[in-house]
Amino acid sequence: MKTVNNKFINKINLVIILLVIPLLSFYLVSCSLFRGEEKEIVPAGVEVEFEIKEGTALKEIASLLEEKGIIDNAFLFRLFVEQRGKEKSLIPGIYTIETNSEYEKVLDKITAGTPVVTYKFIIPEGYTVKQIIERVAQEIPFIEYKDMEEAVYNNNYDYDYLEGASSLEGFLFPKTYEITIDYSARNIVEMMLAQYRYETGGLDYSFSEDKGFTRYDILKIASMIEKEAYVPKERALISAVIHNRLDINMALGIDATLCYFLDKWDGNLTETDLEIDTEYNTRLYTGLPPTPICNPGLASIEAALNPADVDFLYYVVDDPEMHTHHFSTNYEEHIGVQNNTN
Repeated sequence: MKTVNNKFINKINLVIILLVIPLLSFYLVSCSLFRGEEKEIVPAGVEVEFEIKEGTALKEIASLLEEKGIIDNAFLFRLFVEQRGKEKSLIPGIYTIETNSEYEKVLDKITAGTPVVTYKFIIPEGYTVKQIIERVAQEIPFIEYKDMEEAVYNNNYDYDYLEGASSLEGFLFPKTYEITIDYSARNIVEMMLAQYRYETGGLDYSFSEDKGFTRYDILKIASMIEKEAYVPKERALISAVIHNRLDINMALGIDATLCYFLDKWDGNLTETDLEIDTEYNTRLYTGLPPTPICNPGLASIEAALNPADVDFLYYVVDDPEMHTHHFSTNYEEHIGVQNNTN
């Protein structure tokens, strides 16, 4: 008898469901049509921006989506989301979706979260700190020049390799960087410093230690190589000239160091310029300049640690178009090539 009653009840439930579903559908369609007469018809395919705030319930989100014209019916969208068990997976953020979108497309977007916007900027080898500040401020819309300047020149970064350095010149490693909007100017500087540590961490400094050079000295040499060598294969040769001159306490005579001091990179130093009394004038003073003169790439740092095994003391441009140099061991040959080139 109990089994018969259960079967009877199940049949009644089935009949009720079959009757209720059409009535519910009719009601929803009627409501939708009624509301459609009152609200403005939104054309399909128009991109609309809307925001899901933290803690917003599904009901409110669905209503907002309908209000914006992104979906046609808030109630049906709620049922759609709940059927898939996604009501607690909606991620706060600002979204852009087309009007009259399919429920599946809308749900996929608001459960995936807003896409992360990134900003790229390139720091070429040989850029000075000043040029880096200008480049970042120009290319990153949310970084101000003054903030970048303060981040660079307030030299209070705790990295062991900065010991003895009077500025960050040389340590802001050249590379293509990618950041998000939550980065500050200081974050950018720290990222470059961390990249320097990563790139140079595995280098063998035994050569410099044997010669009594600090790692900072090597960075100064690398910066001069970066500014002087246009052709990659000449880096080790220019490094050799610098090391050979330092070995015999001979003035380096590299005008790029004075260009750095004067911030005059057009190459047209005057006689007056060449007489300026500064340690960056490597025609007047022997030894290395007080700081690096740019931020060199890894190849130039490696060249500073691995000079070519040659006796050259001089080099001069012998092909202005190709930017190649002639290397020599004596001054007469050097001057001869220089006069012929000019």
